[in-house]
Amino acid sequence: MTADITVTPPAVTPPRTRAARRGLRGTWTGLGMLALLFGGALLARLAGGAAAVDAGAVLRPPSADHWFGTDGTGRDVFVRTFAAGFADLPIALGGTLVALLTGTLLGLLASTRSRFAEPVMRLVDGFQAFPLLILILVIVQISGGGPAVLMCMIAILNVPRFIRLTRAEALQIRESRYVFFADVIGASRWHVLRRHVLPNVSGAVLGQASLGGALALGAIGAMSFLGLGIAPPTPSWGAMIQSGVAGITGGQWWPVLFPSLALVWAIAALNLIADDLDAHFAKEIQ
Repeated sequence: MTADITVTPPAVTPPRTRAARRGLRGTWTGLGMLALLFGGALLARLAGGAAAVDAGAVLRPPSADHWFGTDGTGRDVFVRTFAAGFADLPIALGGTLVALLTGTLLGLLASTRSRFAEPVMRLVDGFQAFPLLILILVIVQISGGGPAVLMCMIAILNVPRFIRLTRAEALQIRESRYVFFADVIGASRWHVLRRHVLPNVSGAVLGQASLGGALALGAIGAMSFLGLGIAPPTPSWGAMIQSGVAGITGGQWWPVLFPSLALVWAIAALNLIADDLDAHFAKEIQ
Protein backbone atom coordinates (compact mmCIF):
# COMPACT_ATOMS: atom_id res chain seq x y z
CA MET A 1 0.00 0.00 0.00
CA THR A 2 1.50 3.25 -1.07
CA ALA A 3 0.61 6.64 0.27
CA ASP A 4 0.22 9.58 -2.01
CA ILE A 5 2.79 12.17 -1.13
CA THR A 6 2.28 15.68 -2.37
CA VAL A 7 5.41 17.71 -2.64
CA THR A 8 4.88 21.45 -2.51
CA PRO A 9 7.59 23.30 -4.39
CA PRO A 10 9.21 26.19 -2.54
CA ALA A 11 7.79 29.58 -3.20
CA VAL A 12 9.68 31.38 -5.89
CA THR A 13 9.61 35.13 -6.17
CA PRO A 14 8.70 36.15 -9.71
CA PRO A 15 11.66 37.60 -11.63
CA ARG A 16 9.78 40.82 -12.30
CA THR A 17 9.27 41.43 -8.57
CA ARG A 18 12.95 40.85 -7.81
CA ALA A 19 13.94 43.22 -10.59
CA ALA A 20 11.58 45.85 -9.28
CA ARG A 21 13.08 45.52 -5.79
CA ARG A 22 16.59 45.88 -7.21
CA GLY A 23 15.47 49.04 -8.97
CA LEU A 24 14.05 50.52 -5.78
CA ARG A 25 17.35 49.91 -4.02
CA GLY A 26 18.92 52.44 -6.35
CA THR A 27 16.13 54.89 -5.62
CA TRP A 28 16.67 54.58 -1.88
CA THR A 29 20.41 54.94 -2.41
CA GLY A 30 19.87 58.20 -4.28
CA LEU A 31 17.53 59.47 -1.57
CA GLY A 32 20.12 58.55 1.04
CA MET A 33 22.77 60.51 -0.84
CA LEU A 34 20.49 63.55 -0.91
CA ALA A 35 19.66 63.09 2.79
CA LEU A 36 23.37 63.27 3.63
CA LEU A 37 23.66 66.56 1.76
CA PHE A 38 20.53 67.97 3.38
CA GLY A 39 21.68 66.85 6.83
CA GLY A 40 25.11 68.41 6.39
CA ALA A 41 23.55 71.58 4.98
CA LEU A 42 21.18 71.85 7.95
CA LEU A 43 24.02 71.38 10.45
CA ALA A 44 26.13 73.95 8.63
CA ARG A 45 23.22 76.38 8.64
CA LEU A 46 22.64 75.88 12.36
CA ALA A 47 26.36 76.25 13.10
CA GLY A 48 26.32 79.63 11.36
CA GLY A 49 29.99 79.56 10.39
CA ALA A 50 29.59 79.89 6.62
CA ALA A 51 30.44 83.61 6.68
CA ALA A 52 33.06 83.43 9.45
CA VAL A 53 36.46 84.73 8.30
CA ASP A 54 39.83 83.70 9.73
CA ALA A 55 42.23 86.36 8.48
CA GLY A 56 45.20 84.31 9.64
CA ALA A 57 44.20 81.22 7.60
CA VAL A 58 43.81 82.36 4.00
CA LEU A 59 44.00 79.62 1.36
CA ARG A 60 45.16 77.01 3.84
CA PRO A 61 45.14 73.42 2.52
CA PRO A 62 42.98 70.74 4.17
CA SER A 63 44.04 70.07 7.75
CA ALA A 64 42.68 69.01 11.14
CA ASP A 65 41.51 72.56 11.80
CA HIS A 66 39.89 73.02 8.35
CA TRP A 67 38.98 69.66 6.82
CA PHE A 68 38.44 71.07 3.32
CA GLY A 69 40.87 73.96 3.70
CA THR A 70 40.01 77.66 3.47
CA ASP A 71 39.24 79.95 0.55
CA GLY A 72 40.79 83.24 -0.56
CA THR A 73 39.15 85.21 2.26
CA GLY A 74 39.84 82.70 5.05
CA ARG A 75 36.40 81.07 5.16
CA ASP A 76 36.09 77.37 5.92
CA VAL A 77 35.43 75.44 2.69
CA PHE A 78 33.94 72.46 4.55
CA VAL A 79 31.23 74.53 6.20
CA ARG A 80 30.52 76.55 3.06
CA THR A 81 30.32 73.43 0.85
CA PHE A 82 27.55 71.94 2.96
CA ALA A 83 25.88 75.30 3.59
CA ALA A 84 25.67 75.83 -0.19
CA GLY A 85 23.42 72.78 -0.41
CA PHE A 86 20.89 74.58 1.76
CA ALA A 87 20.64 77.24 -0.95
CA ASP A 88 21.04 75.28 -4.20
CA LEU A 89 18.99 72.15 -3.45
CA PRO A 90 15.73 73.83 -2.30
CA ILE A 91 15.77 76.14 -5.30
CA ALA A 92 16.33 73.30 -7.78
CA LEU A 93 13.84 70.91 -6.19
CA GLY A 94 11.29 73.64 -5.45
CA GLY A 95 11.32 74.90 -9.04
CA THR A 96 11.05 71.34 -10.33
CA LEU A 97 8.10 70.65 -8.01
CA VAL A 98 6.26 73.73 -9.30
CA ALA A 99 6.93 72.58 -12.86
CA LEU A 100 5.74 69.04 -12.02
CA LEU A 101 2.41 70.19 -10.59
CA THR A 102 1.74 72.76 -13.31
CA GLY A 103 2.98 70.63 -16.21
CA THR A 104 1.12 67.50 -15.10
CA LEU A 105 -2.17 69.37 -14.77
CA LEU A 106 -1.80 71.08 -18.15
CA GLY A 107 -0.65 67.83 -19.76
CA LEU A 108 -3.74 66.01 -18.50
CA LEU A 109 -5.94 68.80 -19.83
CA ALA A 110 -4.15 68.66 -23.18
CA SER A 111 -4.84 64.91 -23.43
CA THR A 112 -8.61 65.45 -23.40
CA ARG A 113 -10.95 66.72 -26.08
CA SER A 114 -11.74 69.86 -24.11
CA ARG A 115 -11.42 73.36 -25.50
CA PHE A 116 -8.26 73.86 -23.43
CA ALA A 117 -6.25 71.12 -25.19
CA GLU A 118 -5.33 72.98 -28.37
CA PRO A 119 -4.36 76.32 -26.74
CA VAL A 120 -2.16 74.52 -24.20
CA MET A 121 -0.18 72.69 -26.88
CA ARG A 122 0.17 75.82 -29.02
CA LEU A 123 1.53 77.61 -25.98
CA VAL A 124 4.05 74.82 -25.41
CA ASP A 125 5.11 74.97 -29.07
CA GLY A 126 5.64 78.71 -28.72
CA PHE A 127 7.76 78.26 -25.61
CA GLN A 128 9.93 75.62 -27.22
CA ALA A 129 10.39 77.65 -30.40
CA PHE A 130 11.78 80.56 -28.37
CA PRO A 131 15.34 80.45 -26.94
CA LEU A 132 14.20 80.18 -23.34
CA LEU A 133 17.67 79.88 -21.88
CA ILE A 134 18.71 83.22 -23.35
CA LEU A 135 15.49 84.82 -22.09
CA ILE A 136 16.07 83.42 -18.61
CA LEU A 137 19.64 84.71 -18.52
CA VAL A 138 18.41 88.17 -19.51
CA ILE A 139 15.65 88.14 -16.86
CA VAL A 140 18.04 86.99 -14.15
CA GLN A 141 20.57 89.64 -15.18
CA ILE A 142 17.97 92.44 -15.10
CA SER A 143 16.31 91.31 -11.87
CA GLY A 144 19.57 90.66 -10.06
CA GLY A 145 18.83 87.00 -9.42
CA GLY A 146 17.74 85.76 -6.03
CA PRO A 147 16.16 82.47 -4.89
CA ALA A 148 12.60 83.38 -5.96
CA VAL A 149 13.68 84.44 -9.46
CA LEU A 150 15.84 81.35 -9.93
CA MET A 151 13.01 79.07 -8.79
CA CYS A 152 10.62 80.66 -11.27
CA MET A 153 13.16 80.30 -14.08
CA ILE A 154 13.70 76.61 -13.26
CA ALA A 155 9.93 76.07 -13.33
CA ILE A 156 9.59 77.82 -16.70
CA LEU A 157 12.35 75.66 -18.19
CA ASN A 158 10.77 72.39 -17.00
CA VAL A 159 7.03 72.98 -17.48
CA PRO A 160 7.01 72.26 -21.28
CA ARG A 161 8.78 68.93 -20.70
CA PHE A 162 6.20 67.83 -18.13
CA ILE A 163 3.31 68.90 -20.35
CA ARG A 164 4.55 66.94 -23.36
CA LEU A 165 5.46 63.86 -21.33
CA THR A 166 2.17 63.79 -19.42
CA ARG A 167 0.12 64.31 -22.57
CA ALA A 168 1.96 61.57 -24.48
CA GLU A 169 1.57 59.07 -21.64
CA ALA A 170 -2.07 60.02 -21.06
CA LEU A 171 -2.98 59.64 -24.75
CA GLN A 172 -1.49 56.16 -24.74
CA ILE A 173 -3.40 55.18 -21.59
CA ARG A 174 -6.67 56.54 -22.98
CA GLU A 175 -6.45 53.89 -25.72
CA SER A 176 -6.60 51.09 -23.14
CA ARG A 177 -9.69 48.95 -22.65
CA TYR A 178 -10.43 49.93 -19.05
CA VAL A 179 -10.56 53.62 -20.02
CA PHE A 180 -12.82 52.72 -22.96
CA PHE A 181 -15.21 50.82 -20.71
CA ALA A 182 -15.16 53.67 -18.16
CA ASP A 183 -16.29 56.01 -20.94
CA VAL A 184 -18.97 53.52 -22.04
CA ILE A 185 -20.56 53.30 -18.58
CA GLY A 186 -20.73 57.08 -18.43
CA ALA A 187 -17.81 57.97 -16.16
CA SER A 188 -17.06 61.68 -16.20
CA ARG A 189 -13.93 63.07 -17.84
CA TRP A 190 -12.49 64.14 -14.48
CA HIS A 191 -13.18 60.74 -12.93
CA VAL A 192 -11.29 59.02 -15.76
CA LEU A 193 -8.36 61.42 -15.42
CA ARG A 194 -8.19 61.10 -11.65
CA ARG A 195 -8.95 57.39 -11.27
CA HIS A 196 -7.33 55.84 -14.35
CA VAL A 197 -4.99 58.21 -16.18
CA LEU A 198 -3.14 60.07 -13.40
CA PRO A 199 -2.04 56.97 -11.43
CA ASN A 200 -0.63 55.43 -14.60
CA VAL A 201 1.35 58.49 -15.72
CA SER A 202 2.81 59.11 -12.25
CA GLY A 203 5.78 56.79 -12.80
CA ALA A 204 7.02 58.58 -15.92
CA VAL A 205 6.35 61.97 -14.33
CA LEU A 206 8.34 61.13 -11.19
CA GLY A 207 11.25 59.91 -13.29
CA GLN A 208 11.17 63.15 -15.27
CA ALA A 209 11.03 65.12 -12.01
CA SER A 210 14.26 63.55 -10.76
CA LEU A 211 15.94 64.19 -14.10
CA GLY A 212 14.58 67.75 -14.15
CA GLY A 213 15.98 68.34 -10.66
CA ALA A 214 19.43 67.23 -11.82
CA LEU A 215 19.25 69.56 -14.83
CA ALA A 216 18.07 72.39 -12.56
CA LEU A 217 21.06 71.92 -10.26
CA GLY A 218 23.38 72.11 -13.25
CA ALA A 219 21.64 75.28 -14.48
CA ILE A 220 21.85 76.93 -11.05
CA GLY A 221 25.52 76.02 -10.79
CA ALA A 222 26.19 77.49 -14.24
CA MET A 223 24.34 80.73 -13.48
CA SER A 224 26.11 81.11 -10.15
CA PHE A 225 29.43 80.48 -11.89
CA LEU A 226 28.60 83.34 -14.27
CA GLY A 227 27.65 85.60 -11.37
CA LEU A 228 23.91 85.50 -12.16
CA GLY A 229 22.79 83.13 -9.44
CA ILE A 230 22.66 83.40 -5.67
CA ALA A 231 24.21 86.65 -4.49
CA PRO A 232 27.10 86.50 -1.99
CA PRO A 233 27.78 86.13 0.87
CA THR A 234 25.27 83.24 0.68
CA PRO A 235 27.36 80.22 -0.40
CA SER A 236 26.54 78.51 -3.68
CA TRP A 237 28.42 75.67 -5.34
CA GLY A 238 28.76 77.47 -8.67
CA ALA A 239 29.96 80.71 -7.06
CA MET A 240 32.47 78.82 -4.89
CA ILE A 241 33.88 77.09 -7.96
CA GLN A 242 34.13 80.39 -9.83
CA SER A 243 35.94 82.14 -6.96
CA GLY A 244 38.48 79.34 -6.66
CA VAL A 245 39.26 78.78 -10.33
CA ALA A 246 41.98 81.45 -10.43
CA GLY A 247 43.99 79.67 -7.74
CA ILE A 248 44.21 76.31 -9.53
CA THR A 249 47.32 77.36 -11.46
CA GLY A 250 48.96 78.26 -8.16
CA GLY A 251 48.23 74.85 -6.64
CA GLN A 252 45.16 75.84 -4.59
CA TRP A 253 42.88 73.02 -5.77
CA TRP A 254 40.69 72.56 -2.68
CA PRO A 255 38.41 75.62 -3.08
CA VAL A 256 37.27 74.15 -6.43
CA LEU A 257 37.41 70.40 -5.78
CA PHE A 258 35.04 70.05 -2.84
CA PRO A 259 32.16 72.23 -4.14
CA SER A 260 32.49 70.43 -7.49
CA LEU A 261 32.28 67.03 -5.79
CA ALA A 262 29.20 68.13 -3.83
CA LEU A 263 27.48 69.32 -7.02
CA VAL A 264 28.37 66.09 -8.85
CA TRP A 265 27.17 64.06 -5.82
CA ALA A 266 23.76 65.75 -5.86
CA ILE A 267 23.33 65.44 -9.65
CA ALA A 268 24.40 61.78 -9.56
CA ALA A 269 21.88 61.05 -6.79
CA LEU A 270 19.01 62.59 -8.77
CA ASN A 271 20.04 60.79 -11.96
CA LEU A 272 20.21 57.50 -10.05
CA ILE A 273 16.67 58.04 -8.78
CA ALA A 274 15.44 58.95 -12.27
CA ASP A 275 17.01 55.87 -13.90
CA ASP A 276 15.67 53.48 -11.28
CA LEU A 277 12.17 54.93 -11.33
CA ASP A 278 12.06 54.63 -15.12
CA ALA A 279 13.27 51.01 -14.96
CA HIS A 280 10.89 50.12 -12.11
CA PHE A 281 7.73 51.49 -13.70
CA ALA A 282 8.69 50.10 -17.11
CA LYS A 283 8.82 46.60 -15.57
CA GLU A 284 5.49 47.14 -13.84
CA ILE A 285 3.84 47.99 -17.17
CA GLN A 286 5.21 44.88 -18.93
